[in-house]
Amino acid sequence: MKYTIDTKDFSSDDIRFIAEMLPYISTHIDKVITDNNEISVELDESHKDDVLSKTEQLKEMILAKKLGGKEIPIKTLADHTDATTINRESVFPELLKTGALHEMAKGVYAYSGIVLKLFRYFNRKIADYGANTFPDLTEHEYPVLYPIQKYALGRYFETFPHYIMFQTVMNNDLDTLNRFAQNGISDSTIFDEMKKPVNVLRHAACAPLYGILANSTVPPEKPLVYMVKGTCFRNEADNVFELARLNEFTMKEYVFIGTPDQCRAGIEKAKGLWQFWVDTFKLNCKLDTANDSFFASNYKKLKLFQMLGDSKQEFKWYVPFSDNYIACGSINFHRTHFSKPYNIRTDDETYCHTACFAFGIERMIYAFLNQKGTDPAGWDKETFDEISAYVSI
Repeated sequence: MKYTIDTKDFSSDDIRFIAEMLPYISTHIDKVITDNNEISVELDESHKDDVLSKTEQLKEMILAKKLGGKEIPIKTLADHTDATTINRESVFPELLKTGALHEMAKGVYAYSGIVLKLFRYFNRKIADYGANTFPDLTEHEYPVLYPIQKYALGRYFETFPHYIMFQTVMNNDLDTLNRFAQNGISDSTIFDEMKKPVNVLRHAACAPLYGILANSTVPPEKPLVYMVKGTCFRNEADNVFELARLNEFTMKEYVFIGTPDQCRAGIEKAKGLWQFWVDTFKLNCKLDTANDSFFASNYKKLKLFQMLGDSKQEFKWYVPFSDNYIACGSINFHRTHFSKPYNIRTDDETYCHTACFAFGIERMIYAFLNQKGTDPAGWDKETFDEISAYVSI
């Protein structure tokens, strides 16, 4: 059956948030359909009461934190939306057909061909710019798994519970292992024999850094600059879409730790790489203030915090075929959000500020190819020369 959700009490901003959260609230929702400000869900009629109850609970959670008056508007800080793109058609079917992308699982892809070449280009360019711009930069690459208890200190479970993925294993029991060896997953009860997870799959590249720096002191005259990279995981439920939204993806970041002014100075220097791409690739893009998709019970207060302080900004690239802009990178001023729980100080009395400058590698590849096309022979000379300086195309 199809059920239309009553959203008359909600702003357009809230309605978009409801549509994004619906895939997470019940396993009985088969499909979410949005048409302007109307949201409908498809579900089995036998589960209607459960779905409607949880939908109402979600709405109440949002209304309980509703801001008074008008929503704070997103501001465009840099506008390059008048740039003309070479390509206007979707490149995704072609990438699948040629094998440049191979779907391994929902929201998980293997890369080859032009996608792999661009994957290497963006990683190498970010590393090259970081090394040349920040002389004291330290490079870290982290494993995927991180202890749950340490992760909890960063309050990720409060703000992003819907994204979190956990790692577990079977119980160390001879009968269980023997049964699995004989029957594999044909015996579905084997999944009842799993240990309580002790590790989480990180959802952001910089997350482990603050635990590594826990209980440390950063001299005010010598701020810290890091470049971190790694595979990240987010449960995107039914929100997965091509390379624009994935369950497994690669993030690379510059992270700044020091005084507020030092963090701002680092971010401003890092912006030079974005401007280089804007000029060289002639990108159709913009830089907007932004807010994260925080979980419903917390998102209003956290969103307000972000919007009032411009503490999050997004570098959005145009995807012509869908007439849409996707965030390919972000600036995040954390203030003392991480330094307090992890006890990272500039001295005995003052907590450090932290900030990160993040790049979504797959999203940049996706938007770049949708603007330029998949054949390098059709690219403009400046773009071709820049890419070919780092990879063979």
